[in-house]
Amino acid sequence: MNKRFYFVAVFCALCLVALFAGCSREIQQRQAFTSFLQKEVIPRNSGIYIPNIATRKKFGIYATHYDVIVEHNKTMLDRVGRPLEKLQREYQDAVKPEATAKERREAIIKYRDALQTIVVDLDKVLAATEAEIEKLNQPDGLKETYTQTVEKHVRAPARILKAMIPAIAEMMGKNLDLLDYIAANKGKVEIKDGMIQVDRNRDRDQSILARLKEMQDEIHAMAQAIQEQHNELTRQSIGK
Repeated sequence: MNKRFYFVAVFCALCLVALFAGCSREIQQRQAFTSFLQKEVIPRNSGIYIPNIATRKKFGIYATHYDVIVEHNKTMLDRVGRPLEKLQREYQDAVKPEATAKERREAIIKYRDALQTIVVDLDKVLAATEAEIEKLNQPDGLKETYTQTVEKHVRAPARILKAMIPAIAEMMGKNLDLLDYIAANKGKVEIKDGMIQVDRNRDRDQSILARLKEMQDEIHAMAQAIQEQHNELTRQSIGK
């Protein structure tokens, strides 16, 4: 009876040793991951840091928590960043100085409509990432640091894009209004070599000039606001 009790006691002691060893490893992994976020990721302004295999091993299960942020940025680049760049290049090619009013109109409409698709994709990517974050089981100390990381490298850039893309679409609409005004005043106003030209002899009261200036000033102000948003996004991406 005593011998059997001895074996049971030894077995329980070994279980406790394994349990405490497991807890100790988890604490070390959590501390390593928290330190990594605080020192290498949160201060970083030049893209997402990709740790090597040896570093990932130090994080244990928490390496998969960081993967959520990395995959979000990769997906955002593929579904939002690159499509925006491609769309901008196509638009610039289409509205070169020699482009006709019809070609300009078609380019503007294509640009504006494509932006709506990109906004939808942005929302889907962000929602999927937030859902993955919600599933993560993190101690309070780590969760606070992880949330700071998510705010900087996931949510803040998304907020800027969600404001900037609709603003671009609105500006494209104003450009369409400008083309409509030019078409409505055919013979008095024309686009030549990419510049709007007015026949002053046919517009002695200067009303057309005044209206054109008003419309162009509005578009210019919108473009400046969008540029500020883009600059902020750039600062977050590559630093000041």
